[in-house]
This record gives sequence, C-alpha cells and structure tokens, in this order.
Amino acid sequence: MLLAVITFRFDPVVHLGGLAIRWQTLGLAGSILLALLVAAWFARRSGRRTGLEPLRLDDLLYLTVAAIPGAVILGRLAYGLDYVDYYRSHPGAFLDPSQGGLSLLGAVVGGTITAAYMAALLETPVRRWADVASTALLVAIGLGELSLVLGGAGQGLPWTGSVATRYAGPGPWISLAPGVPSYPSQAMQGIWALAGIIFVFVLHAGPVLGHLPGAVRQSGAWADELEEQGEPVARGRLRFGYLYLAALAWWLVGRIAVGFTWRDPATVGPLNTEQVMAIVVLAVVLLMVIVGAVRPPRPANRS
Repeated sequence: MLLAVITFRFDPVVHLGGLAIRWQTLGLAGSILLALLVAAWFARRSGRRTGLEPLRLDDLLYLTVAAIPGAVILGRLAYGLDYVDYYRSHPGAFLDPSQGGLSLLGAVVGGTITAAYMAALLETPVRRWADVASTALLVAIGLGELSLVLGGAGQGLPWTGSVATRYAGPGPWISLAPGVPSYPSQAMQGIWALAGIIFVFVLHAGPVLGHLPGAVRQSGAWADELEEQGEPVARGRLRFGYLYLAALAWWLVGRIAVGFTWRDPATVGPLNTEQVMAIVVLAVVLLMVIVGAVRPPRPANRS
C-alpha cells in the first residue's frame, strides 16, 4: 500500500547567501502578492459593466493595511479557542507571539471586518470592494494552503489512500510524524479554494442568476428604483457584495468538510473547534444574504 503514497523528498529550506528561508514562507508571500495583483486588476475593471467609476487603486493599499490588525487580533482569539485548555493553564502564553499561531478562519473574518471599516471611513464603496476581493480571497487561501505542502505543514490524520502524502529526509518539517502517510488536508483545502474561483466566475457571468430571488439580482423593482434615482445598474447580475459572500461560503463549506480529516480533536460531537466556528460564520453569511434580499434598496455608489 505504501507504494501508492506520495513521498516528498526535498530540502524545505532555501539558502540565499547567508539567509535561510523556508520554501513555505516564500510560497505564502507569493500567494499574498498574487492576490493583491488580482484585486488590483479587478478594481481597474470594476466600472466597465456598471457605468460606475473604477475603484481607486490607492484605496486598495489602505484596505490591505487595515485588514492586518483585524486578521491578527481575531486570528489569535480564534486560535486561543482552538487550544483553550492549554491557554487556560498558561494564560501568559496567549499574548506571546512566539508561541502558537493564528487561525485562518479568524484571520479572514477579522481582516474582512477591519478592511470594511476602513472602506467606510474612506467613503469608498464597501460592497464593490468586497466583490473585487472575492477572487483575490480564494487565490490567497488556495495558493497559501498549497504552499504549506512545501513545509510539511497541515497534514491530516494518518491514511494510506492513493493520494496520501508523507515527508522523507531530515526536514525540518512542521507536522508531527511527517513520515507517517496522511491525508493531504492542506492540498485538499487549497484545491477546493481555487475551484471556488470558477464558482465565482459562473455567478458573475450570470447564467444561474435566473434561479435566485429577484432581490439578490440587479433586476426587478430593486433595479427600477435605483435607475429612477439616477444610479447605473448592471441588470442580470448579482447585487454588489454578494460575490464576496458566495466566495466566503464556498470556502467555509470546504473547510468544514476537509476538517474531518484534520488531526484536531473533536470538541462538539464529531466536530472540532474550527469546524464549529466555520459553521457559525457560514450561518452568519447565509443570514446576511437573506437580510440583504429583503432589505430596501440603497444607491449603488454609497457602498
């Protein structure tokens, strides 16, 4: 059975002069850079089909910086919930940045909140920026998860299936017992997130929108009222902001499903803490869609 296991044999550290940098770190940095370039590209094209002015690229810099404190704070808080028993016994370690890490789920939610707050302060359209960020979010998460393969991080439970992975050689590898064939949980999450880009493009293209409630689409009475107010409307497309909610929901569904392959202990029935938090966030996202569908229309150029 081990003959079918994918074995990685490489040095996870690249040496550049006197510097030793992990390939995983370079992969994560590249993922973030590419995501920003994707966001910038969509921002430049954001007004082509709506008649609105393109989004300002300098605002993208402010929003990116604003996302950092929210990502760090909520990411750390969510990480603390993941290991609440340890931090209950060692409360001082929670504030020590050299110990532990951040929860990706908490980082995404926290970064979204503080970036949206900055957009409101700048009086730049929050919902349009959210749509621009939808594809960039999936690019960053997808490639970021795949980059974990370069460091041996994010392995799942022991498994001997045909696509199980293990790491040979001295490493250093990040996962415990890297030589044990395991679920490639990090790769599964990365591939799922990247597949979500197709899902977002299909929604943006419009062929499935006819099956969605009229209030979710830029059509019907909602669009008529905006046009009466002199606002341009891209009929037949999702209302601003819904692409980001769709991208977030897609990622959360995959995270919940792949979570059953993680090494994290179950805390609520068969679910681990991250899965429980993901379900809560997914419920909030769906609630936002429902509330947005019944809320009175607002002019598109406000947010």
